Amino acid sequence: MIILERTFNSDGGDSILLEVSKPEPDEADFRCSFRLIRPDGVREGYAMGVDSLQALLLALQKAHINLLAYRRDSGRQVQWLEMQDLGLPLPPYVTASDFDALPD
Repeated sequence: MIILERTFNSDGGDSILLEVSKPEPDEADFRCSFRLIRPDGVREGYAMGVDSLQALLLALQKAHINLLAYRRDSGRQVQWLEMQDLGLPLPPYVTASDFDALPD
């Protein structure tokens, strides 16, 4: 069940849709799945957490990293509300500018 959606804009008029599913129990932990519907196809991922909140937060971080990698690899601008900041959390040791510095 999808509980969150956010649409990001890309230059050229394309959009990217993030869908996040409700965290579900997975043995002793929780699993939260997400899907990015991008111009070049659909990318799916998930994160595991000790509770539903941690699984959700980690899924949002992974989705953000996927969007930053797409921005870097495609050379496209990806924005939310006309801002480069996509309004999603990142792990404490990662910044958006880290993706600008990675080699091709």
